[in-house]
Order: sequence, then structure tokens, then C-alpha cells
Amino acid sequence: MKRYSVIAFNHHSTGIKNLDELFVDEAVLNERLHRIKKDLKADGLMYLGTCNRIEFFFSSSHIITKNEAKTLLSILHPEWKSEKAAKISKSALLFNGEDAVGHVFRVASSLDSLVVGEREIITQVRNAYEWSQQQGLTDDFIRILMRKTIETAKKIYTDTKIAEKPVSVMSLACRKLQEWKVSSNSRVIMIGAGQTADVLVKYMSKHGFTKFTVFNRTLKHAKELAAKYTIEARSLKDLETYNEGFDILITCVKSTKPIVTKALFEKLRNGEKTLKTIVDLGVPFNVAKKVLTSGNVQAVTTAGIDAIAKKNMEGRKSEMNAANLIIDTAVEEYYRDIQGRKIELAMRGVPQQIHKLREQAITSVFSKEIGTLSPDSKVVLEKVVDYLEKKYISIPMQIAKDILLNPEINK
Repeated sequence: MKRYSVIAFNHHSTGIKNLDELFVDEAVLNERLHRIKKDLKADGLMYLGTCNRIEFFFSSSHIITKNEAKTLLSILHPEWKSEKAAKISKSALLFNGEDAVGHVFRVASSLDSLVVGEREIITQVRNAYEWSQQQGLTDDFIRILMRKTIETAKKIYTDTKIAEKPVSVMSLACRKLQEWKVSSNSRVIMIGAGQTADVLVKYMSKHGFTKFTVFNRTLKHAKELAAKYTIEARSLKDLETYNEGFDILITCVKSTKPIVTKALFEKLRNGEKTLKTIVDLGVPFNVAKKVLTSGNVQAVTTAGIDAIAKKNMEGRKSEMNAANLIIDTAVEEYYRDIQGRKIELAMRGVPQQIHKLREQAITSVFSKEIGTLSPDSKVVLEKVVDYLEKKYISIPMQIAKDILLNPEINK
């Protein structure tokens, strides 16, 4: 366990704003990670980069220290001045040994996430390992750590309610549409083409919605989103003259004043008297309050969703005690696993030595005696020797594990 270390920069320690500076272009990332592995004298390295964290998981015969965080940053960003690397390195979190293993388990289980219980992180960790392995950065100890990490995260998601209730604005908005039983044949106007809009269109598309028209200040961004889902894109200024009607209006842009006024809403309605659904995820409101409270309108806003999200988050946090108990148990189990692996590595030369003794016995020491045996007797002898060879390998291996992992034997 002592061979594991983690240097982490995340939303807790470094802040979201400063994290953006840490990312490097994928074209140079591989080369710089290999240099980090070499200069920090690590046997294995895994790199994890998400919107909320950048972390480096090390397998090393020596303990990684906090001072090496500055070295790491200087290699990752050679264009930085020494003062900048030193300043940001102070925000690094360092974990060694058992603490490092526990931290990795917590990360993959979302207990350390900005949104506790979000499931995406387990996929991000798995993908990060696969990428690092493909680059030739990892070693066998990183491999078995990741195997136990994914197993532990899955157990937490299965055995606790930590991910039971949605807490993200997008997931709660989509759930509201389900509660209202809005038809998938609805005509959808989407104002905004950022990440929130992308998530909503993706979710709704999976549930059969196809009639989207995306409006955005920058037409290029609207077209990029539209191209991903084969939908229609228009400039935000075209909203004033849009007369094709709608059933659902979704807004998700930053604006100091409402984009959809009462007058514009009536234009978009185009004389239709049917119930209209509004999902206003703007900050502040994108839709005028008079529209939200007008007749034949059902609406959900960020303010209403936030209240639900906070309540759900409290429920998730109450499950953290159960999740932490699972992690504590997993760390203990992993200690035994890693000790067993060390025994296997230490004794990996035993099979070859036993096989060599077997060959020497047959071809040299007892060759004359064996030469006097009948063909059938030689076959039986071969079977006996094969059986003994396998048992001589497995028995000492198991005894060594029992001695190391069961201290009671030594009393």
C-alpha cells in the first residue's frame, strides 16, 4: 500500500477557475506525462482530468512528497514561471499509502465530487485508466488498484441510495417533463446552445423528441449543436419573426433581463390556445414573470428546481456514512489483495526452478532407472511428476499468503 501516492488538484483545493489553467493540449499531454513519470521516478502513472479535477495516481517504490507537486507542474507547464508553479502547487492535495487508496475509491464513488452521487465519474475514471494504459504509463499495481476501485464504486451505487434522487438542474427539469407527461411529438423551441442545451436535447432525443428549433446569439454555435442531433438552427434575432408555433419553450442563457417578454411570447404562440410548457433555466430568469404566471402555461424555473435539488442533496449526503463504511472495508480488503500480489511477484521464479529440478531429475539424476521402465510405466511417472510439480508450486504460495495475511498463525 505504501507504493501508492496521489497528487490532486480539484474544485475543493484549487477552485474551478484555477483548474482551467492546469489543462494542457492533448497533443503534448502524453509526452509530458511520460516525463513526469520519469522525473518523479514512478513505476506507474495514471492521469485523470475532468471539469472538476486533475489528478495523478502514482505507483512508486518511494514516497511522493508535496515538494514534487511543483516539479510536476513545471513539467506539465514548461511555459510557466517558477513562481507560478510554486504558487499553484500549494493548492495540491497529497495522499500516500492507505490514504491514497481510500482517496481513489472516494473519487470513483463520487463522494469527492461537486455533485455527490453523480454516476459519470466512474466512467471517467475507467476511461482515464484505459487511456493511461494505452499510453504505456501504468503498471501492474495501478491495474489492480483500478480493478478494486471500479468494484468498490459499483458496490456503493448498488448498496446505498447515494445516487437515488437527481440533483442536477438538467435531470430535474427532464423529470418534470416526464411528470407532466408532455408528448414526445411536441414542437420544442430551445433558446441557447451551450452545455445545458446540449444535455437537454440529448436527453429528450433519447425519449423520442425530434422537433427542435435552436436559437442562439452566435449562429455558429447553434449550428454545431443542431448538426449533432439533426435539428434546426437559427439566430436569436430570428425569434421575433418566428411564426411556426411551439409546445415547449426551453431557455438556458445568461441575460441581465428577460429575453422572452409577454409580447414576444404571444407572437411565438401564434394564436394557439393549447397548453404551453416552459422550462426556464436562465440566470436570472430568461422568461418574464408575467409569462410564467399567465393562463394555459405550466412552468418550471431554476429557482424551483434548486429547492428540490438541495433537498435531494441532503438525502444523498445522509448516505455518505454507509458509503464510507464500504470504502473502509474495501481498503482493508485491498491491503490483503496487494500483499498477496507481492507474494506472487516474489515467488514468480519458483515454478521455473521446480521445473528445472524436474527436468534434471528425469534427464540426469534418474535417467538410468527411468530408461528401464516400460512405456506404460513412463506415462504414469510423467503424470505423477506433473501432478507433484503443480502442487509444489501452489502449496508454498498458499502457505506464504496464510502466514502474511493471518497473523494468528504466528502466535
